[in-house]
Amino acid sequence: MKFTANSIELQRTLNKVGGVVPAKSTIPILENILCDLSGNDLTITATDLAISLTVSLQVRGSEEGKIAIPARRLMDTMRSLPDTGAAFAVDEASGKVRITTDNGEYSLTGEPARDFPAVPAFKGSSEITLDAATLRGIIHRTTFAVSTDELRPAMMGVLFQAKDTDLRAVATDGHRLVRLIEHQQKPLPMKRDVVIPAKALQVLGKSIDEGNTVIAISDTHVRFTFGQSVLISRLIDEAYPNYESVIPGDNDKQMTVKRDDMISSIRRVALYASATTHQVRFDIGKTSMQITAQDIDFGGEARETVPCAYTGDKLEIGFNSVYLTDILSHLESEQVAFRFSTPTRAGIVSPVGDDGDRIMMLVMPVRLNT
Repeated sequence: MKFTANSIELQRTLNKVGGVVPAKSTIPILENILCDLSGNDLTITATDLAISLTVSLQVRGSEEGKIAIPARRLMDTMRSLPDTGAAFAVDEASGKVRITTDNGEYSLTGEPARDFPAVPAFKGSSEITLDAATLRGIIHRTTFAVSTDELRPAMMGVLFQAKDTDLRAVATDGHRLVRLIEHQQKPLPMKRDVVIPAKALQVLGKSIDEGNTVIAISDTHVRFTFGQSVLISRLIDEAYPNYESVIPGDNDKQMTVKRDDMISSIRRVALYASATTHQVRFDIGKTSMQITAQDIDFGGEARETVPCAYTGDKLEIGFNSVYLTDILSHLESEQVAFRFSTPTRAGIVSPVGDDGDRIMMLVMPVRLNT
């Protein structure tokens, strides 16, 4: 196999597939990427068995072939090169790969292409088309709230639901919850709920190009087709928790506050919170709220006052500062509205004027220190 590629263009392609390659695997071949040259079309594939990403790149090919190349070393090599041509010469019999540039030569050893796992066959009929900005927004606003607990596999993914013309995306880790609704012009063809692994969505978010992405669903997999790339991922075959049952419907105490002011204040005050609980306390009045934190073990304490507009009786409530700043950081609005009920029930957060019609985030309170 022989071809010449531009180092920068190849680096961009490798950066896309690199997120799929396991850092360390009990199956060594997975630490490689499959390079398949047909004419001037170089197809690069990475997989961890659950997720497969294939990207095509136009090169100057002179001899077709395929080989699996160590991903990290190739990525590091391309990343370190200036904008130059890189000529690849592969001896498939020995597995030797030689890369030649204007100023140097690099050699590494690949693996036979036959040892690389095949991309799963995909048979699906339900398709949804989303533009890049919409899809990136869904991924950005949901994956941060996904659980990392392997004992709750369903919560390690994002739930996608199609209801008439609405596409809902839901993520929760049991402490916070995000529900995002994208309104479409036409009824959606997807007829069932699917749970897509967070890792697949995170890889997708870093890889998608401008334009449309076609999402196809089969019984066991989801396929994203965008530009010259195809990402296929297994679906999580577990029932998603009944998230609607935890969304309170009677939070009648509303507080409006500038988002940036609140984030900055929480971050400063949280420096003095317990390293175990990260607890910050809100004392909310009609026109201002006091944010406090205390570290009993080390004697630290901090207090700040933030202007707000509040309708309701005076309220004292505590939150994990990490969860709260995460939520506020993923709401892109100048002002946010909090809706509360009691100090032991979840608070609902949304952009001012939204009221949860498009995006709603929920955060559980923590028990206040006495």
